Amino acid sequence: MQTAGDNSLRSRVTFVEVKPERVQRVSAKATPRLEVLTLDSVEQLLTASSLGTLDCEVVVLGVALKEPVRVAQHIQKLDRNIQIIILAESDQAESYRRQIEFSPFLADAVKLLSVDNIEQLEDVIGRSVNRAHRRCSYSRRLEAPKSAGGAGQAWDASQYLDSVLDNAPIGMLTLDANGRIQTLNRRGSEILNVSERDVLDTPFKNFFMPVDRIRLDRALNDNETYVGHFRIGGDSEHPHFVEITASEYVARSGQPGNLIILHDVTDRVTAERARTRAATALQASEDRFHDLAEVLRLIPWEGDASTHQLTFVGELAEEFTGYPQSAWYEEDFWSQKLVHPDDRKKAMKTRRNNSRRLQNFDHEYRIVTTDERVLWVHDIVNVVRDENAKPSKLRGFMVDVTEKKERKLQKKAAAERIAGHDDGGA
Repeated sequence: MQTAGDNSLRSRVTFVEVKPERVQRVSAKATPRLEVLTLDSVEQLLTASSLGTLDCEVVVLGVALKEPVRVAQHIQKLDRNIQIIILAESDQAESYRRQIEFSPFLADAVKLLSVDNIEQLEDVIGRSVNRAHRRCSYSRRLEAPKSAGGAGQAWDASQYLDSVLDNAPIGMLTLDANGRIQTLNRRGSEILNVSERDVLDTPFKNFFMPVDRIRLDRALNDNETYVGHFRIGGDSEHPHFVEITASEYVARSGQPGNLIILHDVTDRVTAERARTRAATALQASEDRFHDLAEVLRLIPWEGDASTHQLTFVGELAEEFTGYPQSAWYEEDFWSQKLVHPDDRKKAMKTRRNNSRRLQNFDHEYRIVTTDERVLWVHDIVNVVRDENAKPSKLRGFMVDVTEKKERKLQKKAAAERIAGHDDGGA
């Protein structure tokens, strides 16, 4: 990259493994201040960048180049001011785009251009050159206080960035190609409950339960970004859960590895498991109730609190009334067909008033079967409220109390006859 003493108007673009006709096209349209260079292989590029002799503002990587994103990472680590353009076939562009997005700080320095839009190359190079000059000028302003003797007051951008990462609210660490920890920020140390000094160059997977290590190995060796939950430590009864996002990473030395982002999700996973257990327990309880209802000759049911239309009824309903289960789900079945005409008004009023008050209740009324028998039922009802504390459902079960009710009525009638006889005798 040019230094402060170079002519700021003079620029260079280096093509690596780019078709000659494309290079010639750019050269023909280039201004006198833009110098075009070509390199035949990526080895020449990496050698020049490692030695610090890659003197250009923009590098264009051709479609024939293997793993161009890794090459771009290597260049960008050695000189952050250089802008990189990756040419890609249309079927490769999406894969490269994902790699760039999940590579730390790379998206700011790399432009991806599909060969379908190759006519835009000259414009993209021009914008990249201008951006490189602005970044270089910014770097010189940062270095100016040091050259003037004010090194202690200069803003060290690299140290500032390291400080930001170290104090980030998420855990961040880097692994080498063998899965060993190379760097670990403060939040990562807290999540893993270790100090960075104690875990450097130790296998990352050793922190996790054995059954989770297989999945973790697969995640780290996968070419695409992976997100998943894993358990830390050896306590299988009270595990500590972390969410891991793993993506490919190239260290400043050029060695490949993984960037790991950690989120402590123990509370979230614990809450989800508690909800699942509660739902399972509720379902089991309802199943036991339905089984008990069948044994005790009860008819469990459920319906809408506002319309009173039934949404569930037990299997005994058909045997008890003669109406098939499908008939019970018809609109206004309970109020207009099942309940005895003389009891409809009172039964509806009882349900409506208690539902409005969110008050559980029970009541007795007569029903009419398909063979026109009149039966008495005792209906025990629970009012279910929604998240806004409004009635949403009615749940209950009907009990056949016909014999009990008839005996009671017979006793009442007998008592009335006796009372009438006594009055007559008097």
